[in-house]
Amino acid sequence: MNKLFTRMVLLTGVVFLILACGRGNYSEKPPIHLNPNMDSQGKYKAQSESNFFVNGATMRTPVEGTVARGELRADDAFYHGKDATGEFVTSAPMAFTTEMVTRGEERYDIYCSACHGKDADGNGKILFYKYPIPPANFYDERIKKLSDGHMFNAITAGWLNMPSFKAQVSVEDRWAIISYIRSLQKN
Repeated sequence: MNKLFTRMVLLTGVVFLILACGRGNYSEKPPIHLNPNMDSQGKYKAQSESNFFVNGATMRTPVEGTVARGELRADDAFYHGKDATGEFVTSAPMAFTTEMVTRGEERYDIYCSACHGKDADGNGKILFYKYPIPPANFYDERIKKLSDGHMFNAITAGWLNMPSFKAQVSVEDRWAIISYIRSLQKN
């Protein structure tokens, strides 16, 4: 009797939970919003009209020369791989540390090894798919003679059949990849 009573109580509880969780019929009314905060404030949407400004546009163009916080790229050597005259820097604007080379190896394995190979010899997995233009071999004398700024620019903007990796690889990691490649070329 005790087991039967326990089962009946559990079954009743489960049925009650199922019925309590159901919403019921669909409603055209929006759900109750207990804490609206700023959800229903007056505002303009992007690209909409405004009677406030003379030209009728809602969006304002930024003041000329405005730079977003954290986006000032004043150091051309670091952010663009170029000096004040617009030429590629011959060597990186920072010293290559052991930590940087290690980070560069990690980033190289993720972004570069598929094409350039794990050993940077240009024999990556992409050759398995009979890719028509072979990737660069970093032990080639022509590549060894490239400046660090030129290599930075190749990662940033792409070069020949290599696409740009600007969106995927941060500025710091681009320099780290170059430090790793240079360490391989020395060995």
